[in-house]
Amino acid sequence: MVILVIAMSIVFQAFSGTLRGWRRGTEVLDGIKHGDFAMHQLAVALNSTVYFYNPRNSYAFTFEKGTHSGLPADTITFVTASSAFMPQGSPLQHGPHRIKIYIDNDDNGDPALFAMAVPALADIEDFESEYDMEPHLVSRSIQGLEIMVYNEETEDWTVEWKKKNSVPERVKVMVYVPSEDDDEEPIVFTRVVDIPVALSVKNKLSGPTNMKQDTTTTASRPPSSGGATINVGGTPPIK
Repeated sequence: MVILVIAMSIVFQAFSGTLRGWRRGTEVLDGIKHGDFAMHQLAVALNSTVYFYNPRNSYAFTFEKGTHSGLPADTITFVTASSAFMPQGSPLQHGPHRIKIYIDNDDNGDPALFAMAVPALADIEDFESEYDMEPHLVSRSIQGLEIMVYNEETEDWTVEWKKKNSVPERVKVMVYVPSEDDDEEPIVFTRVVDIPVALSVKNKLSGPTNMKQDTTTTASRPPSSGGATINVGGTPPIK
């Protein structure tokens, strides 16, 4: 009888471990699908950033640090010509607009990734309150967003962005897909994204017709990632 109990216990533990592994594998695959989609949309939107100099900071890049449910929950806004994150039929998807990407609670009270767009020169907070805008739910699976900016002077990444009328040349974006199991670490997608229009910050372009050739030498920077890096828990990054 004792031997039978031990044998059944071994079988149950093996089955339970296999089941947990299968669930985690399915969860990782689903997380990769959502994370890859969001990261691609972010990269396209940032690559298509629009910037012209004016004293009203109309084209300024902004982001705020935050946390939600133990994960980074930054908010990023910028003007882009890309239709990334735009819901079907949006009147803003075919022209420049200011987009806000952030983490907030969904209808169930769980954190999720949202996006909101307003006309390019509008103040997003005033526009949101005046027109009672409904944000676009991007993904319930993504519950964390972290932004870092490359500092050319220190040649390192920083969590601070103090320039009020500017656009960074390079940002690091991380999105987090947590597990339903509290004992599992979230899947973290990381990507370095260049913002080509940052050149116009140095030249102070006020419109598309007064472009001057840039003859300055930029500081050495880490190479831009060709794709997202995926980190599942404590495992080495997957390229």
